[in-house]
Amino acid sequence: MSIQVNNTDNQLNIIVNGVLDVYNVKTIKSVSRAIDANGNHYISINFIANDKNNSVRIPLSEVTSPVGWTNDTAGAIAAVEDLRDWLAEIVEVEISEANDSILVYGWDGTTNRKIKTDANGELQVDILSLPNEGQQTMANSISVALASNQAGAARTTNILRPTGSGNVNSVAATFYSVSVANVGSADGSVLGGTNNIKPGEVLNFSADAVNNYFTSFAYDATGTEFIIIYVA
Repeated sequence: MSIQVNNTDNQLNIIVNGVLDVYNVKTIKSVSRAIDANGNHYISINFIANDKNNSVRIPLSEVTSPVGWTNDTAGAIAAVEDLRDWLAEIVEVEISEANDSILVYGWDGTTNRKIKTDANGELQVDILSLPNEGQQTMANSISVALASNQAGAARTTNILRPTGSGNVNSVAATFYSVSVANVGSADGSVLGGTNNIKPGEVLNFSADAVNNYFTSFAYDATGTEFIIIYVA
């Protein structure tokens, strides 16, 4: 049995013999290490929800990645420390519109200055026109609607499990994010590269800003197997 473990975007990925299970890191309640009756070390991960996968046991004798998770005390300590670091990456902030306020500053090249809002709570921007051919400096104030006022749009999640070559745009003309995991036993290729995603690796791509999108994502899983998740 071969086990690979990694953390991508606060998602705990556990790949057992090429089969991927994904867990939300922030749902982890506790992590511990122990030794079984045969002297093999293992890691136990307990989750907040008491579901059928609680707890998850990872035998270090079967782990091939990370390489530091060896079947001994040092490897067990390294595994617990890695998981602790992954948990520490989660930062959650709750802001109440009624009780909290946030000051936003902009850098003018010399000083941090407060960004102003008008009486309606909309962003107020001062536009300065620079002197040109004797003209006096002019200042005008305009109100700009915040990006948060823009309506959201429903997206559709999709999944592919290819073993050959193709392109996501053959099933979705435009898409907003895409993730690919190589769950096979050989190197694969994405974005026209050559053998640039190895077994157990996971790559994530996002168009980020509002209304940005992708129109192409070429892949080649010949000789291996991919799991591709994309949002259209």
